[in-house]
Amino acid sequence: MDGLPHLPGDIVNSIFFKLPVKSLTRFKSCCKSWYGCIDDADFIKSHLHKSSIDISRKKIILVNSIFLHSKVVYLNIPEFLSDYFSLEVFSCSGLIFMTSYELGYCMALFNPVVGKYKLIPNSLFSQNTKPNRCSTTSPIFGFAYDFVAEDYKVICVHYFIDLNFNVVEVYSVKNQCWRAIHNTFPVSPDSYYQDLYSNQVSLNGVIHRMSCNRAVISFHLVDEKFTVTVVPKTRGKQPTLHVLGDGVCVFTTVGEENLIWSLEKDGWNCINKFPTLLSLLGMPILYVPIAGVKYLSVGAFLFVKENGNILWRKHNGSFIEYDVPKNEYTEFKSKQVPPFTTSKALYVESLVSLKIPWD
Repeated sequence: MDGLPHLPGDIVNSIFFKLPVKSLTRFKSCCKSWYGCIDDADFIKSHLHKSSIDISRKKIILVNSIFLHSKVVYLNIPEFLSDYFSLEVFSCSGLIFMTSYELGYCMALFNPVVGKYKLIPNSLFSQNTKPNRCSTTSPIFGFAYDFVAEDYKVICVHYFIDLNFNVVEVYSVKNQCWRAIHNTFPVSPDSYYQDLYSNQVSLNGVIHRMSCNRAVISFHLVDEKFTVTVVPKTRGKQPTLHVLGDGVCVFTTVGEENLIWSLEKDGWNCINKFPTLLSLLGMPILYVPIAGVKYLSVGAFLFVKENGNILWRKHNGSFIEYDVPKNEYTEFKSKQVPPFTTSKALYVESLVSLKIPWD
């Protein structure tokens, strides 16, 4: 570094905070002081926090599970996952967790930054339970980062149909082991299957899942306890969970509008609203019985862009971007993205993920 002007540490840090992970990994080899700064635990946490709340740094992971083959756009997954018909995809703190609800499921963590993966062994229950020993449902999975323990963790819930109780296990990526916990998953037997296929997000060490009875079931990694928050029916129909910035929000539908709700100290607060995709496209609302819910969906909400525009993905593969102030939309397609995708996740790069010993 001889001959280069000296920059104060605070200025260097402010520059590093704005850089992507790939650039930071290259700069670690420039000099010892930069290596120490980028490898510092506090810097890694702060960089992750800034990246998580910066919409411009988020990327969409789309999974195509049609024709018995699964593929993640811009990410080559191992061959052992390519034969599953249905893949579940979760993203948190720079890593992507993938699994399947099918029999003989397997689990894996992916780091798109370094292009590596790590296999997760089956839970203790799965390893020690023989087939047909007892009647169980497919497991519920969750994935999040524990900032206190500085550890990625996977939660797995098995429900015993005949015995009417469930077993909750937690996997520590740092310690590379499973263990059972005493707390059970707060869900009634008649709604278990519907909870299984509901949407899920994780943020700040908490895994949130929306249940069929309009309850947000949250698992806190720090104390390993469940909490339940009910979404009132007055807030709208078809509630779904999404992460916006540094908070978890609930999306609902009221007539021809989508509403975004955040849970404040004084109750639920509507922070945004915009037309439903059906009303935006000028299509009539047709009610068709689908899995007990009468509605017709023409696409899926993806996220709110940095400029405030709303982005959807239609079932035919095209994207819809809605300009809220102008009240107009544009439709476009990408040749690099498969026309049919069954799973999606928002992904942000992180230096934390580089600490994991990969397979």
